[in-house]
Amino acid sequence: MNRVATWMFACLMMSLSGVSAGAEYPVDPVSGLIMAPGWEMVNYQCSACHTSRIITQNAGDRKVWRDTIQWMVDSQGLWDLSDTWDPVLDYLSTYYAEKKVDMSKFRRLPLSAEQQPPMPSK
Repeated sequence: MNRVATWMFACLMMSLSGVSAGAEYPVDPVSGLIMAPGWEMVNYQCSACHTSRIITQNAGDRKVWRDTIQWMVDSQGLWDLSDTWDPVLDYLSTYYAEKKVDMSKFRRLPLSAEQQPPMPSK
């Protein structure tokens, strides 16, 4: 295996093993969720309809997560979370909050949507 492939494999293994992820909590190898207080409730409720990997690909504050879940209740057939709203929102807004990106680490700012090439049509 060449050096680049070895490095990529090592990075992948570290990300799957939960070495970082909130620093003090490991990542569940099956769901990919940070195993912090409330993760099991989120895993069971969310995974009933979709993969938990959708959670790890998104981020938001409490309002963003609440609006997203309310959209699922209103239009996607999700049951009302009743007394589990607060623990679910606490977990999501704490461990999957919006991340601040240090733009000084990039060589230039990302292109705006108007400057990007058109999406290929079907």
